[in-house]
Amino acid sequence: MSLENYNIELDVFEGPMDLLLYFIKRDEINIYDIPIARITREYLEYLDLMQTLNLRVAGEFIAMASTLMQIKARMLLPRFSNPEDENVEDPRSELVRKLVEYQQFKELGEELRQLEGKSIGHFPRRPDLSQIDTSVDAEEVLQKVTLFDILAAFKKVLDRLPEGPAEHQVNKLEVSIKEQTAYIYSHFIKKSKIRFSELAGGIQKRIVLIVTFLAILEMIRTQQIRVYQEGVFDDFTLEKVES
Repeated sequence: MSLENYNIELDVFEGPMDLLLYFIKRDEINIYDIPIARITREYLEYLDLMQTLNLRVAGEFIAMASTLMQIKARMLLPRFSNPEDENVEDPRSELVRKLVEYQQFKELGEELRQLEGKSIGHFPRRPDLSQIDTSVDAEEVLQKVTLFDILAAFKKVLDRLPEGPAEHQVNKLEVSIKEQTAYIYSHFIKKSKIRFSELAGGIQKRIVLIVTFLAILEMIRTQQIRVYQEGVFDDFTLEKVES
């Protein structure tokens, strides 16, 4: 059995611009003065993590990686002072322009969603109250968790585990997604919610942690669990969805 058998696709999987804006927001970076070397390194680390988990990485993510490395290379080139060429364009300018433009479209989309909500309030329909799930906490539903948030929490736990042996070894996979799904469900016997850090706390092997994370993604996709965060960039909580 191999991890190559599992390809996970989620609706919350966003584009490369979202990942760059995630870094900028998380680290409170000035969007007009992006530390390109650091951002490129982190972007490639997340890209490698996605490929390790066999998440389907769209071509646009690869294209952005190429763009970042090209900008980084141009930033490393020496700049010769030339009195006749005072307005040499910053290699980051085009990327910054696209990020600002993309961010503006996202904010505009959010404003339109809010206007839609207000319009629905002014022109109410007759709701089918029998279809409302009263067990769902509205604050948890409104707290959106992106795949990048989940990956960030996973990376923190993964970084705590020791690196594997330097030499390459071919071993039979010791654990399956089915087994780790059962492992996750075993934590819901006494309670309906559990933090990811608590779930991963007893796991000592990197391969087991990776398969456990894949099991979580599969359970999200099949709506067996829901996830949310209590704070921005915080650990995420898993909650069992009652059938």
